[in-house]
Amino acid sequence: MNPVLEADDLHRHYAVRRGLFAQPATVHALAGVSFSVQAGRTLAVVGESGCGKSTLARLLTMIEAPTQGRLLIDGRDIVNADATSRQALRRAVQIVFQNPYGSLNPRQTVGDALMEPLLVNGEADAQRREHAARDMLRQVGLREEHFGRYPHMFSGGQRQRIAIARALMLKPRVLVLDEPVSALDVSIRAQVLNLLVDLQQAMGVAYVFISHDLGVVRHVADEVMVMYLGRAVEQGPRETIFNDPQHPYTQALLSATPTVNAAARRQRIILQGELPSPIAPPSGCAFHTRCPIVEARCKGQTPQLVPPPSTGESRSVACLVRQPV
Repeated sequence: MNPVLEADDLHRHYAVRRGLFAQPATVHALAGVSFSVQAGRTLAVVGESGCGKSTLARLLTMIEAPTQGRLLIDGRDIVNADATSRQALRRAVQIVFQNPYGSLNPRQTVGDALMEPLLVNGEADAQRREHAARDMLRQVGLREEHFGRYPHMFSGGQRQRIAIARALMLKPRVLVLDEPVSALDVSIRAQVLNLLVDLQQAMGVAYVFISHDLGVVRHVADEVMVMYLGRAVEQGPRETIFNDPQHPYTQALLSATPTVNAAARRQRIILQGELPSPIAPPSGCAFHTRCPIVEARCKGQTPQLVPPPSTGESRSVACLVRQPV
C-alpha cells in the first residue's frame, strides 16, 4: 500500500533580524525530517518545546512552504504544484488546533462553522451543506439542537468535538492534530481520544498526532517519531519505542513519564543544560551538549537515522554510539 503522506528531507529556515547593523541570523526550525504515513494509521511526533513540531504542522498543512525537501500527498508533490493543484491538495490535509476556545469564531453558529468549508470549496447547494453538517455533528457525538448554538455555550470538550467535525467536513486524507487534548480536563481527554480512534476507523483518515504527552501518544499512535532541535532522533513502531528506546534523548523523555504501574517505572534521567538555540545549533550530533553517553566523535560527526545493529529493521536511531562503527 502506498503512503498517503510522504515527507522527504524537509527543512524550514527563518531569517531573523539581530539589530540595525548586524547581519540577519537564520533559525533552523526543521533540519531534515523524513517520514511516511499510511491511510488509517497514526504517526505521533513528540519532543520538548522548540524541537520543531509546530513548524512541521505548518508545513504539512501548507500554511508555509518548506525551504528544502519534498512533501507528497497520494504521490502528488505539494512543493512544486501549481496554484490550481495546490488548492485541490489543501482539501486533503486539515488541522485541529490545541485551543478549542480560540479556534472557533464566536460569531458563528456551530452549523455555520461546519458548513463554511463546503461553501468555500464550491458546494453551492445549501441543503446539501446543511445535511452534511448535521450528519458530521452526529458522528462526533453532539445533538441536533447544537446546530444553531454558539461556541460560548459549549464546554471545552464539546468545542474540540466541533473543531474536529469542522476539520473532517471536506473528508481529508490527512488530519494534523496539534496537541488536540492538552487544553482539556483530564476527565474529558479519554473521550476525545476515543472519538478520534473511532472516526479514523470509520473514515480511513491518516493522523499526524503532535504531542508532548507520551501517555496520550501510547494510547493513539501506530508509529512514533521523536524530534530534537529540528531533527528526528528515533523513529519506529509505538511498542518498540516505548519498550526498548535506543536514543538517550528518547530514554530521558520516557523516564520522565509518570505511571501508576510500579513495575513499568524507569530510573529518572535528568538532562543537564538547556536546549541549544536553533540559530546556532551545535556541530555534529545536536544532542551531544546534553547527552549522558557522549563520545568525542559525537561533536564532529552528524548521525543519520539508521536501524541499530541488534534491533532489526523496525526502527531507526540517529545515534553514533548505538550504531556500528
